[in-house]
Amino acid sequence: MCLWRSKPISQNAIVVFQVFAVAGIVLAIMGAFWWAFRRARIAEQWPTIEATIEGGTFQTLPSRDTRWQPLKAPVLYFSYQVGGEYFSGRVALLEFFDDSGEEIIRRMTSKKLQIHYDPQDGTRWFIDDKIAGCRIRQEGLESEANRRL
Repeated sequence: MCLWRSKPISQNAIVVFQVFAVAGIVLAIMGAFWWAFRRARIAEQWPTIEATIEGGTFQTLPSRDTRWQPLKAPVLYFSYQVGGEYFSGRVALLEFFDDSGEEIIRRMTSKKLQIHYDPQDGTRWFIDDKIAGCRIRQEGLESEANRRL
């Protein structure tokens, strides 16, 4: 014969569980923002070097949010030299002012831009918020090494 009987969960226990669950979610979100902020602050301390925009293409990029359509944007390719070695990267322009994006690619080709590079690993780079007044998207486009930052 079993003498143990389950008791209904009290309302106070449910409230305590909900408070801890919400606190955990809030802390996780705050931690993600803190980590992204920290990554940017570290990269901003890296030395800068001049990179040359080699060209670009108009591409459809996957949306970061499943509620939105994929983004069609000009993607610029650039190269830079660190310690005698050449490296390259690409970055999408999120704001542009002609339908095809071809005009901004044509105008930006051969232009110079400043990038921050990791002195320990020349493949890792960081670009400040804007190129030619356009917001940019780096994540998902740069080398895998940048994601290890």
